[in-house]
Amino acid sequence: MERTTLSRPMAIALAFMAVIWVSPFAWLFSNAFDTAATGRLVWPQSFGIDNFIGAIGGDAGRMFLNSLLIAAGTATISVVVGAAAAYPLSRLRMPGKNALLWTLVLLRMLPSVGVLVPLYFAAQRSGLLNQFGVMLALSCLNLPFTLLLLKNFFDTVPIELEEAAYVDGASLWQIVTGIVLPMSRAGLAVVWFFSFTGAWNEFLLPLIFSRVEAGFPMSVGLYGAFGRMGAIDYGFLAAFSIIYAAPAVGVYFLLRRNMNTGFAGVGVKG
Repeated sequence: MERTTLSRPMAIALAFMAVIWVSPFAWLFSNAFDTAATGRLVWPQSFGIDNFIGAIGGDAGRMFLNSLLIAAGTATISVVVGAAAAYPLSRLRMPGKNALLWTLVLLRMLPSVGVLVPLYFAAQRSGLLNQFGVMLALSCLNLPFTLLLLKNFFDTVPIELEEAAYVDGASLWQIVTGIVLPMSRAGLAVVWFFSFTGAWNEFLLPLIFSRVEAGFPMSVGLYGAFGRMGAIDYGFLAAFSIIYAAPAVGVYFLLRRNMNTGFAGVGVKG
């Protein structure tokens, strides 16, 4: 195989793009570990972890736990409800099934702000203006894509395996938990990851539903970190941003094996 060499203009263009891509991360880490951060992209004069200690202490630590609760709860509810609804859609012959799925997906194209008012009043009358209400609302918003993705993954499981298990005396619950779900774990990982990251980054619903600072997640806290005590504390802001991004990155690496298979297997069937 012949080795190809980059031309000088192409190499310069790629190097320029790399600098643009790396610069924000360099700014983030340099200010996070600089105990006297000024907001400029310079080599830190004094290294320390004081900014991280401040970012995980007090209100920030509570917000981190709130974010974990909301994101993990939303992802789990989305997967459980989505799998329970997607399996019948995959196995039963229903007239208008695909039209129903795509109608739900098209409705989901509406921005969440467009359905914020009815969601708020529904949660208010149900007594769900809290973190659990945020999880339910986000799970409902995730449901169309969850149904579509999981149905497509369940479609790839050979029906012959289920029929053989049924002949051997297995119940429906045993077939689903012992055959269908294990063979669809890549799809479940994809859905769980997207639901987790979407809920982790959600700002508006937690702000409106929680209403009190004790229930705010880190996405709301990050907004507040821009103006702590009337001025921007760049070191605290940078450390807070790194801690805020860490769980989503960590979840990806934990699920990356199934995620890679899941992305390769994602397809939309008519």
